[in-house]
Formats: sequence, structure tokens, C-alpha cells
Amino acid sequence: MALIIIGIILVALGVYLAVFQRAKSANVALEIQAQPTKTYEEVKEALDAMQDYDPNYRELVEFKGFADSSQPVVTPYSNQKVAYYIAENIQVSETSEEYRDSQGNRKIRTTKHEDKLSEEESNADLLVKDNSGNEIVIETTGVNGKIDLLTTLDRLDRSNTEAHRRNSAYNFRRYDAPRYNGTGYRIIGYKMVEKTIPLHSAMYVLGEAYMMAGKIYIGPPKDGKSPYIVTTKSEEQLLKSKQSSQTASLVGGLACAVLGLVLFIVGIAK
Repeated sequence: MALIIIGIILVALGVYLAVFQRAKSANVALEIQAQPTKTYEEVKEALDAMQDYDPNYRELVEFKGFADSSQPVVTPYSNQKVAYYIAENIQVSETSEEYRDSQGNRKIRTTKHEDKLSEEESNADLLVKDNSGNEIVIETTGVNGKIDLLTTLDRLDRSNTEAHRRNSAYNFRRYDAPRYNGTGYRIIGYKMVEKTIPLHSAMYVLGEAYMMAGKIYIGPPKDGKSPYIVTTKSEEQLLKSKQSSQTASLVGGLACAVLGLVLFIVGIAK
């Protein structure tokens, strides 16, 4: 019975990967290819023309430029000047517990845990500028990880862990670290992670442009169907990654479906 259930789950997963996940990547690739790159002047002209008719008018646009910020931004751990960052403080710990294997022998299992204690986001506006200095504000709040950030720092501090935890969590968005029970438990250290958009790096943005308080913004499409992309990758790199994702989804989906079918048949035959 267990094999039948596992087989059905794997077949369903295979269908999801090969059909739905692959289609999702294909649709994003088509949207990227279909959208012409617009200049700042073209975006502004289109929005200005609609202000009298619909002040809330939004239009899907593709825009390319360079990353900047509305005021100086410095990362909290590495003190690097960037256009935007998210900094995380992660507690790294491990638990050891005793168990018996299938032969009844006593063994020790050690499990490593990484628990986020705090998170900080730069509070200056992320901007994308063209060669003439015209700027568009990029929405960064509440976009559910849709901004493609580079991990520019990932360092584990093993010394003075309690003091580090208290100091690095100050003024951050705080999280509660779980307490793990077991034969043995120890804190290994605290990991400092910075994910950034480097200052003046080339940027590709695909999203809905709109006017607010005389400024142009680009944010996630309201319909939730069109993609929202903010990345330092080029358009060519994006398309290549989406093509690779389609291939991986197809191959992975077929593999899951075949394995699931085999397990299903074996389960029925027993």
C-alpha cells in the first residue's frame, strides 16, 4: 500500500514539473522576449498621457539601467557601499541524539540547524538610472523574494557568540530561534549574511510602471500573472536560465513520473 501511495505522489509531482512548472518558465521567457526595452522618456510619456484619464494607470514595461539609491547605503557587517541590501543574522547549532539501528546497535546522529534570528533591509529607495541620470524607483517591500540579490557576504563567527547575537540583532527585524532537545546541544556560532545589489551594477527590470507623487515607480503587476523581475543579470542570461529551467523541469518531471509508475505497478503486484 505504501508503494502505491508513494507512486501516485511521484506521478503527480512529475506531471506538475513537466507540465505546469515547465509552462511557467516558458511563459516568463515569452514575456521577456515580447516586451521591448523602453527608455525613460517613453515610460514617462505613456504614463503622463494617461494621468488625466486614470491617475492609477499602470503599464507593464521592460527597463534597463544602473543601480543606485536615494541616499547612501552601507551594509551593516562588511561596511560596503551598495544600492540595496538584506542582512541576516543566523544562529548555527547542532544536536546529537542516540538511536539504535536496525541491528540494535547504539549510534549517535548529529543534526545541524540554521535558524534566522534577525533580518534588516536597507531603508533607502532602490533606483535604476539611465545614462542621462533619469531615475525610476523600484518596489522592494513585500515582494516575496522576487528581487534577484547577490550573496556578497556569508561568514560564520564562532567567537563570543552571545555578545555577537545581541549586538548584530539590534535594530533588526527579530525572529525567535527554536530550542532543540536532544542528547547534546551546542551553538556553533552566528552566521552573518549580506545579499545585495552592488552600486552602479547593470540592472534589468520587468514590471508595472506607475506614477506616484511625481515619481515613476516599477512594481509587481497587480494581476499576479505577469512576472516581476529585478536582477543584475542581462536579458540574454535570463533567457538562458529560463531555458535551462524548462529542460530541468521536463527531465525531472519525466523521471518522477516513470519512477512513480514503477512503484505503483510493484505495489499492485504485491
